[in-house]
Amino acid sequence: MPIHCKRPVKLLALGLLCGIVPKVIAVTVTGSPHDLSASAGGDACAFCHTPHVTSRSVLWDQTLSPTVYKIYASSSLDAVVGQPTGSSKMCLSCHDGTVASGFTGTLRPGGAFVGPGEANLGTDLSDDHPISFAYTDALVAKDPQLRPASTLPETLKLDGDNELQCTTCHDAHDNQFGDFLTMSNQRSRMCVSCHTMQGWSVSSHRHDSASVMGSHNRLLADGPHQTVGDLACMACHKVHSAGGPERLLHFEQSEETCFSCHDGTVGTSDIKAELIKPSRHDVVAFRNNHDLRESPLAMSRHVECSDCHNPHAVQKQDAQAPLIQGAMRHVTGITSSGGVTPQARFEYEVCFKCHADNPSRIGSDITRVVTQTNTRLEFDPSAHSFHPVVGPGVSKNVPSLRAGLSVASVIYCTDCHSSEEGSATRGPHGSIYRPLLKHHYETSDFTSESEFAYALCYSCHSRNSILSDESFPTHRLHLDQRIPCSACHDAHGISSAQGSRNNHTHLINFDTSIVSRDPGTDRLEFVDMGVFQGMCYMSCHGTQHSGQVY
Repeated sequence: MPIHCKRPVKLLALGLLCGIVPKVIAVTVTGSPHDLSASAGGDACAFCHTPHVTSRSVLWDQTLSPTVYKIYASSSLDAVVGQPTGSSKMCLSCHDGTVASGFTGTLRPGGAFVGPGEANLGTDLSDDHPISFAYTDALVAKDPQLRPASTLPETLKLDGDNELQCTTCHDAHDNQFGDFLTMSNQRSRMCVSCHTMQGWSVSSHRHDSASVMGSHNRLLADGPHQTVGDLACMACHKVHSAGGPERLLHFEQSEETCFSCHDGTVGTSDIKAELIKPSRHDVVAFRNNHDLRESPLAMSRHVECSDCHNPHAVQKQDAQAPLIQGAMRHVTGITSSGGVTPQARFEYEVCFKCHADNPSRIGSDITRVVTQTNTRLEFDPSAHSFHPVVGPGVSKNVPSLRAGLSVASVIYCTDCHSSEEGSATRGPHGSIYRPLLKHHYETSDFTSESEFAYALCYSCHSRNSILSDESFPTHRLHLDQRIPCSACHDAHGISSAQGSRNNHTHLINFDTSIVSRDPGTDRLEFVDMGVFQGMCYMSCHGTQHSGQVY
């Protein structure tokens, strides 16, 4: 009589001890991909197991592969991973795509037992979840985003050496959850049993109910679950045969994984379309340059989605400047003093990673009396003058500010640098206005003043106030003479290490392609003489200013 059970090996061992050899057929194996009875004389167990004594405790009947495998590696991996050991070697005796050595029959055309497809892992395991490593308290101490081994559920078992093996996640005899998983992985219950990622508990990617059925990514559209939240980790990661080996992402180029949802097919906005605009953070131009452990002060020039966004921690949550918004939670940054912070608190700290002390930062297209490419120094509250990004501005008299703003206000970098007004997306992904501006801002000489020409300035400063000369007695005169705002004003600020408070207040830093030295005095400067008073030495549009007082 056949014996039916979920753990045939134990019964086999018991039968041997009793001097009998029972025929065991596992109910949950029958009809599953592991039902090899047709190739093993009608016995569902005989392909893998033998009732006779072997050198292996589970009565294994296959010769283990002598293959040397390419193993998983990652800069963020703290575990010491070597060649597969223990039960994983048994799994790989079939799942590395080689012929199951102990079987003499013809299994598949060409001889390979596990043919091309998802189950054939090959001998390159660098694109598969790491196995055969010690899951210990020492490992958890190195990686705080791992749960202690003592807290793992009963269904996720380590082997006798406390190593994580294929059998930790897969039970070859039980396919009730699909893929022979030892538990359901809906909403990534299995993943989060080991991994406790910062910010994941409140992350939008964990709770999002958006349907993935319209995604161009077949791993989503044809997957086991229909919403982002139900897929959870699996919406981005692929445990076996991943497209991107490091991090196990769906695609080799990390941005393609993001575009699976953020091309408008799943997410509410089409970020991919933003990234083809004339001015953009061109993530597609860089191929997996970002690394989790890179130094913001020394990293090579690049921009990728994960430089600004932590997909495990993103939230749909607004904040008040300068506090960081939900979409940028748990991202590294550079503080206003130039130090590295593992978790940025303010939006500008994320921007400073590329636009401050990093030597590969980009500069401005405008040539100035004072040249500075480090925005951290430009926005420093000790600077001679600056737009209020890190803290409130210096001037206490700014009558042109629009309603809702005051001299105590602080703004975001993204109040100026963002997708253009009217776009369906938010943030500095792409814009039709250079350099990645939310509104049009004309810097060319001989520009006719209009609401559109200086829309960026007028988004905070009242056009009526400017043209009425409320803050400077000849604002309108200069604009009527088609002199752009940028000819006199440097939008970021002037570092305290350059210039002086005497001639660089009110963001005065002349564009030297428009303004030149006063030929009479050989001076090019603005002298601050107090509230709404100043004197200029320069030549502009053919007019000489030799101590012109305003």
